[in-house]
Amino acid sequence: MKWWRSEKGIDKEAELFPPRVTPTQWVLVIVPVVIAVAANEVTSYNILALLTEILSVLSLVLLIVVAKEALETKVIGKLFLIGGVLLFYWTEVLALAIQPNAFSIPLGFPINEAQFDQGLIAQALIYITVFQLLSLVGYSIRPRINRPIRFLASRVDSLSFDRWLLAALLLASSVLPLLIAYDFDFNNVVAALLVSRSGMDVETSDPGLTQHLALFGIYGAALFFVYALKTSTWLRLWWLLLGAIVAVPFVTGGTRHLWLYISLPSLLIVLRGFKGQLAGRRVVGFAAAALIVLVVAQVQFAYRGVGWQEVGNSAPDELSQLNTTGQFTALLFAEYLVPTEHEYFMEPAEPYFLIHWIPRQLWPTKPVMESWTYYNESYVQGAAYNVTPSVIGQFHLSWGLPGVIFIGAWLGFLTCLADRVLLRLNSDRQRAMFVVVGMFYAFIISSFRFYSPIYFSYFLFGFVAMLMLTRRVRAKSFITRLAPSLANSINPS
Repeated sequence: MKWWRSEKGIDKEAELFPPRVTPTQWVLVIVPVVIAVAANEVTSYNILALLTEILSVLSLVLLIVVAKEALETKVIGKLFLIGGVLLFYWTEVLALAIQPNAFSIPLGFPINEAQFDQGLIAQALIYITVFQLLSLVGYSIRPRINRPIRFLASRVDSLSFDRWLLAALLLASSVLPLLIAYDFDFNNVVAALLVSRSGMDVETSDPGLTQHLALFGIYGAALFFVYALKTSTWLRLWWLLLGAIVAVPFVTGGTRHLWLYISLPSLLIVLRGFKGQLAGRRVVGFAAAALIVLVVAQVQFAYRGVGWQEVGNSAPDELSQLNTTGQFTALLFAEYLVPTEHEYFMEPAEPYFLIHWIPRQLWPTKPVMESWTYYNESYVQGAAYNVTPSVIGQFHLSWGLPGVIFIGAWLGFLTCLADRVLLRLNSDRQRAMFVVVGMFYAFIISSFRFYSPIYFSYFLFGFVAMLMLTRRVRAKSFITRLAPSLANSINPS
């Protein structure tokens, strides 16, 4: 068994690996762990707030470092890892720390105190910094699993497939479930898209046929936007229009991670358009694309509670809020519950990825994750909504610190695999594969909120659609010819 060593007959020139973690990056993830451990000895909320501000600044500096690297190498995995930690955790930590009454508990939170306990905060800081460190450790694990990667990299767009028929099928995948849900009443469909938290609900615990059909629509929206970016004729407007039509039911529903699955492939295409130079126009272009993704997600958050008919009126306060993910306070509540109120669940997540696909009609007593059920019921206390404990809180509920170490390394490892596939792709001949890789990045980012088979299903359906739209190039010379050109343009360190 030689999965950890190079295989015989492998063309070394075709073995492309993403840039390794640099000494500067290691320092910027190790020092926060030391600071977080020291924060465990702090007894003043003001000093604790100061330390969290320092940690947030270090995370921002690390993000700038990896962003510069991503623009130079066109490899984006580390940027997603560090950006995810900053977005899901440090922004809310900072928002809580800079309040006049540092770390005060938000109104309606199910803890009857004025401020979060310092022990919970210190433990959370250790968890976040360790998770951030282990994500880069996992990213540094690079087994020689060449054959699966080469298989994926060999999938090229099928020139024999009628793309207009494809457009019709993917458009139907998005629109039909919504029409069926409202009995093909166009007025009701439009009204449903405008009211708060409305539209087609594809994220259910037991999805049916129409919900599964809608998942192909997510892939279709992403693919149409990629086609638009890769088209230089008037057809670009056509693909943009199709992409917008297909994306509308998912965007107006207010579920922000669906927008990630739709938009990230386009971000990858924009990044691939760089020629390895940090020209001002190219940096502005990439920054603008990234800003559009973030702004749409923020607008979704702001208006999903009041309805899209409020657009144009006074902007909701949520538009200017930093802590729009709520994952840090979710982590604090997970620590509050376990192990004080309940012992560690010792519950692996992977079995739920397998049983997710079994219809409840065939298995009426199909189990759901016990740790999540306990957490959700403790949080909402009978209310009609669901919450998640964040991925760090999720694995704390079951395993404590060892669980946090595992999931950080695992997500980092998956990100490195995605980078390895992306490095081998040709954006002119493999647009369908570009979309799939972008959706896999979206699964990783969504997993910062909750490591769930629901988030994986979006990628999986996209993968199935990609297989139907591509063919495999069996000639080894294709990859051999492609790799040197990529290596020369990327020059990974």
